[in-house]
Amino acid sequence: MSKEERSFYKGSSFNNQVMGGIAAVAMVALSIYLTKHYFDVKFPTGLTGGGLCDINAFFNCDVATHSHLSNIAGVPISLFGLFMGLFILFGFIYNNEKVEGTLHILLWVNTIGCIALFLYSLIALGGLCPACTLYYIFSFLALFAFHRSSSLINLSLPVLVSFGALFAIAFGGTYSYVSNKEAKAKDKNSKIAKGLTSQFDNLPKLGMPDFDSEFTIAKATANFKDAPIRITKFSDFECPACRMLSEVLHKVAKKYEGKISIQYFFYPLDNNCNPEMKNAMHRYACQAAYLASCLPNKFNEIEGKIFSNQESLTMEWIENVAKDEGVTDCMKSKGTKDKVLKYINAAKPFNVRSTPTFLLNGVKIEGVLPEDQLNILIEHVLSKQ
Repeated sequence: MSKEERSFYKGSSFNNQVMGGIAAVAMVALSIYLTKHYFDVKFPTGLTGGGLCDINAFFNCDVATHSHLSNIAGVPISLFGLFMGLFILFGFIYNNEKVEGTLHILLWVNTIGCIALFLYSLIALGGLCPACTLYYIFSFLALFAFHRSSSLINLSLPVLVSFGALFAIAFGGTYSYVSNKEAKAKDKNSKIAKGLTSQFDNLPKLGMPDFDSEFTIAKATANFKDAPIRITKFSDFECPACRMLSEVLHKVAKKYEGKISIQYFFYPLDNNCNPEMKNAMHRYACQAAYLASCLPNKFNEIEGKIFSNQESLTMEWIENVAKDEGVTDCMKSKGTKDKVLKYINAAKPFNVRSTPTFLLNGVKIEGVLPEDQLNILIEHVLSKQ
């Protein structure tokens, strides 16, 4: 190493190395947590939902986990973060100039990826994953520790190939594990299925709201209570997880047509119409509910339209749709606001704390349940009838 060259591993101050080491350990720990959370969400063994990472509708790991960018071919992208942290720690053991130069470049690439994911989550998903955000922060700290003390920033092809080979082995193993989990998730006789049905049977039967909703996704019988399968969904039009559950429910509605009734209850996370909320977590949620409440006969269509435009929802967009549908006056009327409030209040007996929450034949389930697991529960309910 020439006198002009500076090294993080060999020439940096003790405090700087400690900062970089702590950042790397945190990156590893957070990546392990996010990987576990990914599998818990994708292949749940329980129905109560929630976790340390699910603070509220904005700070929520589930929304990120269900997004298209959460994985590559089913393998969680947190695996990249895990190896990034491990590679930094490896440098403390094998502090070669080529290793450090390659790691320095990889940290820049990692940081750019973190910024892109942060903006995608904030803008497209309308929320942030707390654990992901902490990973971004510690990634920046690791890069800062390198940048302030290392002039070695050059790519070594042998080192990059070695790192790539290790990651490829881990990626292949994880892909095989995911494929096996997916096969078991579809098997109604698997351990996962038995765990889900057993917990479902042991959860309290809370019944149904005092009145049937006039807003339905599927209707098997004239009276909601007469349908073999009954799903009541408490939902917010600006909630990304609600949109994901809606996609699942529409698929389930087609599969069990004639056997299933699905009704929608408004639960906007917005204090402009929801007295249970302290602030407007979703600023257009009440207005979107007013719009949909004016179009009960076109609910499926308007629900799909709002969810399709969820990422770019504005008051102007809502007003334009209301004008096109001829319900501008209806949206502003006291009767409409009272109706939405009535639906919101119907959630109180079920202690609805977040969206989405739904009742499957009277059993409360929080969050998004994957289609395969929901199918298992539906088949279980039908078999008992």
